[in-house]
Amino acid sequence: MRYGNGENYWIVEGDHFDISRGSANTATIQIEENQTLEFDPLRSALIIIDMQNFFCSSLLGCPDGAINLVPAISSAVKSSRQLGMKIIWVNWGNRADVANLPPNMIYSRRKNGRTHIGEPLPDNLGLALVKDSWSAAIVDELKDSIDETDYLIDKYRTSGFPGTILDQTLRSNGINTLFYAGVNLDQCVMFTLLDAAFLGYDNVHLKDCTATTSPSYAVEGALYNMKNRTFTAISDSLQSAAVTQK
Repeated sequence: MRYGNGENYWIVEGDHFDISRGSANTATIQIEENQTLEFDPLRSALIIIDMQNFFCSSLLGCPDGAINLVPAISSAVKSSRQLGMKIIWVNWGNRADVANLPPNMIYSRRKNGRTHIGEPLPDNLGLALVKDSWSAAIVDELKDSIDETDYLIDKYRTSGFPGTILDQTLRSNGINTLFYAGVNLDQCVMFTLLDAAFLGYDNVHLKDCTATTSPSYAVEGALYNMKNRTFTAISDSLQSAAVTQK
């Protein structure tokens, strides 16, 4: 059955989803519920969200959940490159004077006892999540995964879309399918994914490439809210597709 309009459509046949929109260049991956997903890698991107020192470093007392994602994310990056997908790193990178942040964001962080964006971190670690600061940098463990052809995009909200060049970058590259990795699943990953869905992008959540410090009920709520807006796979599915395409 065909879903969509004009040249923007899916074809669903049993447990197989073809979201390539008629492309001759496709890859197929295994997704949840024993289904398969066929997509066009040249019109797809892997988005890695907030794998920054602020959210991952033990120097700030971060749990191991985020840094433990490194092997799976590194694998996903490598496989995505082999398939011809774009790699996009989306990270907090704010102004030091926080002139672009609304009161609700400033208040909520201080209310919860967290260091606010632009404030000094302990032990002379610089300002929190300010562009080009230590805390805004991608963790060292992923530095070797970054290539000069990648896009690095600063964000200023929980979602990667408001006020950024993410949507412009995706559309100028003809991207319609987004794969997701990073932290936190129930916050920046979920809100970026949902915004993307509302903008018309197809989404694939790589579940072994995301984590959160939130309670388990927050994870359950996030997965519930994302369920009808995303396909779900793991990094090995991309690796298998990359091997098949060689």
